[in-house]
Amino acid sequence: MNADTPRSFAACLLAVLAACAMSSCNIITPVAYAIDGPGQIDAEYTLPDKKTVVFVDDPDNILPRTALLTAIGDGVSFDLMQRELLTTTVATRDAIAVARAGAGASASKKVSNESIARALDASQVVHISPVIFDLEGRSDAQGIRPTATVRVRVLDMDERAVVYPAPEIMPRGREVVVTIRSSELGALATRAGRTIIEDELAKKLSVKIAQLFYKHERIDLGENLGTRKQ
Repeated sequence: MNADTPRSFAACLLAVLAACAMSSCNIITPVAYAIDGPGQIDAEYTLPDKKTVVFVDDPDNILPRTALLTAIGDGVSFDLMQRELLTTTVATRDAIAVARAGAGASASKKVSNESIARALDASQVVHISPVIFDLEGRSDAQGIRPTATVRVRVLDMDERAVVYPAPEIMPRGREVVVTIRSSELGALATRAGRTIIEDELAKKLSVKIAQLFYKHERIDLGENLGTRKQ
């Protein structure tokens, strides 16, 4: 490599980025990927392999449909079992049923995670609390950006303690935020369109939650490359 090579590469890169700016293309991410490689993010916490229930606790009805609670919870469970991180999990719908039965007619009564785990013979609870589920999100010329936020905690029922995240650092849980891209500005105008977006947002949320517990790619190429419509 001669002395002019770095300068030539830099000049080419600047030319590519300038062309991208003029044509509004989405090429910055692939360029960075080509230079730096994907990289990986380590698991934030290693789940002990014990009978686990993923409980989506939504007393304020942040999620618009009950089906989304089970979709998120079971999505996390299936992902972790498929990767052989957990051997046995309890269906999320069973946890929701126990919580509702314990609350009875009182909407304000909250059933403890310990009671739910005991009823389902589970030793571990992945507790998910929805905070935001905004289909409109932000929007721009390329479409809408539906956004969801949840808080995640892991409770060890044998130890009767929150083991993730550290309560003294994140007392309300580990916040997870996801945003999806929809190119159809009018997608929210119909019930069918809204349902599709709700399901897509819930699916991505379940993946992001599960990824807290295993090593994964830093960049989702399917999301960042070639998905934006011109």
